Amino acid sequence: MTAAFTASSALYKQRTKPLHRSADRGESSLIQPVPARTVSFKRHENFSFVHHSLWQIHSGYVRTLTWNAEGEFVPLGFWTAGDIIGYPIAQTYPYEAECLTTVEAEHLSMGYALSREAMLGQIRQSNSLLRIAHCRNSEQRILQFICWLAARFGKAIAKGIEIPLRLTHQEIAESVGTTRVTVTRLLKSLERKQHIIWKTQEKIVFRNTFEQSYVQAARGYRA
Repeated sequence: MTAAFTASSALYKQRTKPLHRSADRGESSLIQPVPARTVSFKRHENFSFVHHSLWQIHSGYVRTLTWNAEGEFVPLGFWTAGDIIGYPIAQTYPYEAECLTTVEAEHLSMGYALSREAMLGQIRQSNSLLRIAHCRNSEQRILQFICWLAARFGKAIAKGIEIPLRLTHQEIAESVGTTRVTVTRLLKSLERKQHIIWKTQEKIVFRNTFEQSYVQAARGYRA
């Protein structure tokens, strides 16, 4: 048991380093919290959670995640303006929050009273991402994830549902438990089948696909 605990501790210390470093300065991207004011983050920077602190997002997009014993990412949720993130909500360790875009967020004071809705929001997201992760067909798993993003963040337009969040193929792969190469191949397949439009500046799920592949499958699930 002691050997297993030591190995687990070593893995955690290795993974708790920031995921990315500043390309121009070579410094750690981890930003220390500044109480009672809004802090600006760049894409790929990580939040600091000192003493199980909380952050409220004012703009931008953030993903929260943990990882397994092999160091593989396990997504916990995707968040935007108005959402509150932190270990006291996720109750998962290790815990990390990475900016997917530029982000403005406020470090909340100690003793901040969490609402019931904030706790339920984490539960709903975790349950939905778990359901998607257990879809055995890789193409359907990716499509379900994209449709979930559309339900969570999308805007209705004439063609269908437009997704404002610009995830890379690698970030999608980490979210659904597959490889970047597989994601690239299957996104092209989904485009050929006219389920989605997936261009650099345009991410759209066609309305029929969204209704058939997500709404009916979810059976009333609310993102």
